[in-house]
Order: sequence, then C-alpha cells, then structure tokens
Amino acid sequence: MQTEFTSDEWQRYLRQMTLPGWSLEGQDRLRQTSVLVIGAGGIGSGLLPYLAGAGIGRLGIVDADMVENTNLHRQTLYTGNDLGHLKVDAAARRLQTLNPHCQVEIFPFRIDASNAVDLLSNFDLIADGTDNTETRYLVNDSCVELDKTLVWGAASGFQGQVSVFNLPQADGSRGPNLRNLFPTPPTDALDCVDAGVLGPLPGIIGAVMAAEVLKIATGIGEPLSGALLVFDARAMQWQRVRFR
Repeated sequence: MQTEFTSDEWQRYLRQMTLPGWSLEGQDRLRQTSVLVIGAGGIGSGLLPYLAGAGIGRLGIVDADMVENTNLHRQTLYTGNDLGHLKVDAAARRLQTLNPHCQVEIFPFRIDASNAVDLLSNFDLIADGTDNTETRYLVNDSCVELDKTLVWGAASGFQGQVSVFNLPQADGSRGPNLRNLFPTPPTDALDCVDAGVLGPLPGIIGAVMAAEVLKIATGIGEPLSGALLVFDARAMQWQRVRFR
C-alpha cells in the first residue's frame, strides 16, 4: 500500500519519478525495498550513495574493515577524517546526511558460513561488492538457498564486471547464478592489493550495480540476468557476454 511522501521527498525524487514508467508507484516500491550491501570498499562507495539517494527504504552494510589511507584514491565515500574508523560507521554517517529518509543498518563484521543465511534472509535484494573469492561464492550460494536475487560486481586492475544472479523468471524458476558462470572458484584471482586498481573503476562498477538494483526494485527495464557486463577501462570498451 502506498504511503504519502513528504514535500522534501517529492523534491528529492522528482527527477527520477519523471522517468517513463517510474512515477509515484515506482518510488514507493523503492521505499518498500530493503537492500543488503556486502562490502563498503571501492564498489560499495560507488553503489551505496546512489541507493540511498534514490530512496531505497532500508540499507544494510556489511564490512569489518577500517578506513585506511590506501583506500582514499578510490573509496570516495570516505575522507581523511574517517581514517582509523570503521567503514560501516563512516558510511552510515555519510548516507544519513545524504538522505535522512533512508534507514541504514550496519553490520561491522565479516560475513561467513555461520551468519550468512541469517543476514541475507532479512533483506529483499543482495548486492555483493567484495573482493574475496570465498565470500563471493558463499553469498551466491546463500542467495540460491534463500531464493534471493543477487546483484554482483567485481573490479581489479583496469577491468570490472557486473551481473545479476538468481533473478525470478516468468515461469517461476530462477535465472543463472555465479556457479553457472564460473562453476568452481578460480585459483588465480587477484584482488586490489595484488593487482592494483584504477581509482574510478570500482565507482563505475558500483554505479552500474546501483542501476541494476533500481531496475529490479521498480520493475523497469531488463536486468543483467544471464549476462556478464565486462568493462575494460584501458580500451574504454564494454562487452556483454551471455551465459546460462
């Protein structure tokens, strides 16, 4: 059931409510949607502000790390004043300033096999921006177990990737997931520490993930289900790879 929007909310969301197919109904869907974002690093920095700014009703943030100097060239959610503070605390403060209508919940610990199902079960959509292979597969498998849609992104070096896993299909089934794309975890995957990372790259990937979340929540457009979007920043090229 739709609830009334305040004057401030109308003004905040007017430019996106003007989009074809969005309107008040789409905005209300965002307000009724909860999203759990796993990882508040480079990708999370690009993802979280757009979700909060767009009017997602409830945001959860999972991350155990503190802000370090080596983060600041790409994790623009933070400033030098946040050094030594938990990322989830700093992120929550920034997001509440950006949009006080968004409820932000923080989880200052690492997601693992002992807590993943309990964490994910309390949110409508899951977004994974972690850079740890084991965590990515844990989150994917938990989403499959719980019938949750997963918006997934990765960024390292000069290349980033985005896809949508386990999306509900018209016939009642679920779309492909990470194990359909990569059946077994790669053993040679490099993270940002080992491979380095172009500063703007995680932000670009996070922004694309935000667009996918908003599309899914409003029911507008075609999500990246069964498709891997690959971005090469050196060549400034996008490639769409189908899988099933």
